[in-house]
Amino acid sequence: MNTHMKKLFALLCLFLTLFSAPSFAENQTQPFRAGSLSDILKTRQGKPFILMFWSLDCASCMKDLDALAASMKKHPNLDLVMVSTDEAEFAGEVSDMLAKHKLKQVESWIFSDSNAQRLRYEIDSSWYGELPRSYFYDAGHNRLPVSGAITTEHIDAWVAAVKP
Repeated sequence: MNTHMKKLFALLCLFLTLFSAPSFAENQTQPFRAGSLSDILKTRQGKPFILMFWSLDCASCMKDLDALAASMKKHPNLDLVMVSTDEAEFAGEVSDMLAKHKLKQVESWIFSDSNAQRLRYEIDSSWYGELPRSYFYDAGHNRLPVSGAITTEHIDAWVAAVKP
């Protein structure tokens, strides 16, 4: 292969590497910034869903991940959005933890703003950062906030009430 062909081949390989990288659409963790909640709500207009805030270092959150995974298995149409309050640099670990708890298929976000307090205030002015924090949205997007652990029974009752 001559030098010109080698350069062309190298450029083609570089092009394919750059443009074949996985995207957030493939269930990778997306950056959660100011306005992200509005985006989540817009894509679910008229549909019930659960919005769950959690962290890698929250022991109660790990129990919630298990409850959510069991509920996803029981209710395959359950719409669940996970938002990690960890720093953006931990996106890979967040994805790994969701996969470990059989939640890899759910939409996942991670705080990506240096001012986490501002993000929390935008989400809910009465939320001070306690975790886990869940929001159960009905089809009209009325929401029920829950601080602390949730159970499969709690999720089952909500599913029965909103029938997603």
